[in-house]
Amino acid sequence: MSTKGTGVTGIEALSILELDASSELKKTRQLVEEAVAADIRAYLGCFGVKNLPPQNLSSLVTAAVAGGQWGFNSLITRLESLDMNIKNLNKAANEILTLIYRHTSILNYARIRITSVQSIVKNLRFIKLNKSFNKDNKIDLSEIFDFEIRDRSSMMIWAEMAERYYQDFVVSTGRVSTRSISTYSKLWKSFVEEKLALKIGFKPGGSKEDFITERLKPVINYKSPTMSQIERFILVSEKKYTFESQTKVSSKNRITSSLVTYKKDLGGRTLQISYNRDGIDPELIQPVMNSIKGQLIIDPKQDKMLIDMSSENSQIIIEIEKPKKDDLDTIRLQLGALATTA
Repeated sequence: MSTKGTGVTGIEALSILELDASSELKKTRQLVEEAVAADIRAYLGCFGVKNLPPQNLSSLVTAAVAGGQWGFNSLITRLESLDMNIKNLNKAANEILTLIYRHTSILNYARIRITSVQSIVKNLRFIKLNKSFNKDNKIDLSEIFDFEIRDRSSMMIWAEMAERYYQDFVVSTGRVSTRSISTYSKLWKSFVEEKLALKIGFKPGGSKEDFITERLKPVINYKSPTMSQIERFILVSEKKYTFESQTKVSSKNRITSSLVTYKKDLGGRTLQISYNRDGIDPELIQPVMNSIKGQLIIDPKQDKMLIDMSSENSQIIIEIEKPKKDDLDTIRLQLGALATTA
């Protein structure tokens, strides 16, 4: 690979971005989970809970970060099992989710951003093997892979070429919904700007508010909040949670929309995803992936896997024929592509 300051080729740039995408998500999750743990510990401290065992705190963090109806129900169950002096568990679980939203929104942003980058990188590599599409496209794929990136101007020209080629492919094949394209475009360019510029040897430009390094600043060296700070964070949170235990939720109170179905061929096997017309709740993605992984561990040779999961206003039904561990990345990418961005 070319050394820092001497430029890189397009194919080298794709490898750099792919590697950074993986490490960025891991770092973001770690920092967010540490901040969430500090908030939960402080919140429970308001109820006189001290010296919460690490394994119990970890289980609460897992549920809270997963979020959605599933995360809420898990928080209720885990708080109940700890036998704390909390009279209204529904209120407590909702307040915890509301309190940590400013942290989990960072992780959700990182997930969507990484999904965008991984989708572009993986599809460009897939296209390389698909000669018929390569032949019909106005841009020769070799122009993207062999392109010399030496400064910010050439970097953004390359990023635009790669994105345009990707868009032509995914729109024509239906691999990514058209409503996600503009979001992917913005996130792809901000990632290229933030990550690739420094690798080549010059300062990144563009809007730094979209850089993950900027968004992570509040959770670096994070300190547990005081009781008054907790009350304020809950009060001013951009999102207020009002979940109810599933057994108490009336069907009249559920916000639903008709489901649409996406089908994808997995080499002779079918992946089918049914979801609300207005998109998938991003907070459902991790619980869904956890459920798939769990089922694969329990029964790795099942003929068909069915996952049916819902939050307060979103539902996902996934059917996979002869599921494999290798399907996980594809499923995560597709769920990210179909997710709501609000």
